[in-house]
Amino acid sequence: MSQEKVNQYKEQKANRKELMAQEKRKKARTKLIAIVVTVIVAVGAAGAIGLTIRNEYKAYIDSLPSYSTTSFVLTDEAGVLNTDAE
Repeated sequence: MSQEKVNQYKEQKANRKELMAQEKRKKARTKLIAIVVTVIVAVGAAGAIGLTIRNEYKAYIDSLPSYSTTSFVLTDEAGVLNTDAE
């Protein structure tokens, strides 16, 4: 080995603890970011699904007939209820 390689190896060996700690922090940070992104995507998908279900349900409810009115409208198709006497 050349002297340069020997010096580089000694430097790496001397700083091995710091380098390993940096690597561990980098891996932990990457894992944390991956988890956060996964959670955000999952929550977004669940929200979209929930919103779709809600909209479908509201459309279904709106399509049902309403029986809450108390007035009765009678249409005079035959003209029997005409009050004007001829």
